[in-house]
Amino acid sequence: MISIPVRQSEWSLTLPDPIESLTWSPDGARVGAAGVDGRLWLLDVEGGRILHELPPHAGGAFCIAWHPREALVASSGQDGRVQLWDPNTGRNISNFPAGGKWVEHLEWSPDGMWLAAGAGRILTLWNTQTGVAHELKEHPATLSGICWSADGQRVAAASYGGIRIWEPVHGQLAATLPCKTSLISFAWSPDGRWIVAGTQERSVIIWEQPFRPGEELAMTGFANKVRQLVWHESGRYLATGGSHDITVWDCSVAGPAGTEPKSLQGHSDTVTTLDYQRTGNLLASGGVDGLVLFWNFKKSVTPLREFRLDSPLTRVRWAPTGFGALAGCDDGTLQLLRASDG
Repeated sequence: MISIPVRQSEWSLTLPDPIESLTWSPDGARVGAAGVDGRLWLLDVEGGRILHELPPHAGGAFCIAWHPREALVASSGQDGRVQLWDPNTGRNISNFPAGGKWVEHLEWSPDGMWLAAGAGRILTLWNTQTGVAHELKEHPATLSGICWSADGQRVAAASYGGIRIWEPVHGQLAATLPCKTSLISFAWSPDGRWIVAGTQERSVIIWEQPFRPGEELAMTGFANKVRQLVWHESGRYLATGGSHDITVWDCSVAGPAGTEPKSLQGHSDTVTTLDYQRTGNLLASGGVDGLVLFWNFKKSVTPLREFRLDSPLTRVRWAPTGFGALAGCDDGTLQLLRASDG
């Protein structure tokens, strides 16, 4: 394992707010950051230079999300509105209310045709051509997450009682995945086969698609609530947090039932963020201990590379090209970390 102090990373700067959300431009040339207090920044990756500081969301920011194909950035916060920005000029293009006092969740569809926003119990679907198309209110409790299928044909919203899957064009309910508890995190596998969620009871539930009642699986024994769930791009491997260690589940063939997962041990405190490379086999993790670890989970349960930062990690996000990852910290530090010396 190669241990690298903070001064040897690509670049580092400190913003005035704890980092709440990070997003990459599709070409990997720019990044966006949202601070807890509501401020937003767009930066040049080449040297970590701030290109634009955008007007803040009153009360605080939750999400910033770059359009997957176009020069368009969306943001949301506690002011109840979604803002749309031109990243080349920093100009506000448009905004729309998302049905609640705060907009905690924001996700572009993979093809960029739709933007899903979650506010309270309402899922709002905004179309890039026509504007707000649907306000879907048929959720029993506050939404705890939203996620698109890899083909963009469905969007799922999680809350107490399970997950509702919607067809965006007509706003019709396509399926319901029941669960008799609160869900705090969830993710849809890139191959479309699995939807997985973390619960208040420190367990993980996984539903194979299409779902057949009674066939959901429960994985238990986590030290903490599992708020970190990420899929390898193949859809085969699921990495989960929930403790000092990272658990990697093999979901091939018959799924994870009855299999022994890998345990990746390297953090001395709770893991707070996970992300897989878009292409490749590296996994990045960050924790309360201020460590960012890079793993090749297929070859070893020992981290390949370690970066020591001075504050707990809030977000780690791989660059689209996979050369490295951007780390955000509780003290406002942004750090670009290279995956290898090459």
